[in-house]
Amino acid sequence: MSKYNALDVWNRVYGSRQEAYDYAGRLMKKSACGNPNSAFHPTLDHIRPLSEGGCDVLENIVICHRDTNREKADSFPHWKANGSRFHAERVKGSRVEYEIFED
Repeated sequence: MSKYNALDVWNRVYGSRQEAYDYAGRLMKKSACGNPNSAFHPTLDHIRPLSEGGCDVLENIVICHRDTNREKADSFPHWKANGSRFHAERVKGSRVEYEIFED
């Protein structure tokens, strides 16, 4: 669980955009923030899971579709989501920031 709120992170990342695609290509809608019953529900995911030593900081958080989050679960640094394979790499010079790449 994060101390951050999905709507706040959405506004920081996407600004006033009402729709966006996550890194796995799934459509998310701003209006679905906080609505787990929506087919477009964006969630927050720790790129390096807390259970794997990740930190609850914005540099380690990505906003993604609930299904992408569910498929990734606590996998790190390699996982599969929406039929594609991904991996995370730590940003050079940082101890807590990660980027996601498609394999």
